[in-house]
Amino acid sequence: MRIDKDCWLLNKPIAHRGLWEGSIIENSLPAYELAVEKGFPIEIDLYSTKDGEIVCFHDDCLYRMTGEKGYIYEKTLSELKSLSLKNSDQKIPTLKEVLSIVSAKVPLLIELKDQPDKSYISHVVKILKNYKGEFAIQSFNPLYLIKTKKLAPNFVLGILGTSTPPKDKNFIVKKIVKNLSLNFLIKPDFISYNFEGLPIKNPRKLPLLAWTITDREQASTALKFANNIIFEKFSP
Repeated sequence: MRIDKDCWLLNKPIAHRGLWEGSIIENSLPAYELAVEKGFPIEIDLYSTKDGEIVCFHDDCLYRMTGEKGYIYEKTLSELKSLSLKNSDQKIPTLKEVLSIVSAKVPLLIELKDQPDKSYISHVVKILKNYKGEFAIQSFNPLYLIKTKKLAPNFVLGILGTSTPPKDKNFIVKKIVKNLSLNFLIKPDFISYNFEGLPIKNPRKLPLLAWTITDREQASTALKFANNIIFEKFSP
């Protein structure tokens, strides 16, 4: 196991998409800036644009956050920068912009989102190899973790799982995501699982993160089963 008992992954609540609520928008630069100010590690989500730039955004579809139709990976960075987050003056940030703001002040928990162009993993790894701060990578996609491990054996990697897989996935994918069936193959350093699905079978006793916690009562319950929480909309 490459995560010791003093690791930030186990001991400091992680701000889901930054610290956001009210006028501060999820996965925006102000949300990341506030998390840095308060000293919380930050969970972020990565996609690649049509022209190969890495951006921080949670949904594959643009509509909820920008009002624009289509998928984020279908747009160039220039097209994305013309959009506003929730009718604000905030734009979709690039990974490089986020790393510049965080500047190793707090750790990052980085989710690799699934998308048609799988080659973007190499680009992410290349960027992170030059970053001096602490980070860990997680994904629902075991193949992404296998590729990342080949490119960067020293990166700390976690598998994401959920008791409620997306309905549009086939039976095999749903089973893998729910039961973490390929852990024997990918040998993750930690598990990140949805709060509602706890407790889970964890025969190797891997460090376990619980997501997404939205109040103190949930936090108290989650920490009976998990080592740490990924939270939003309250101060843990």
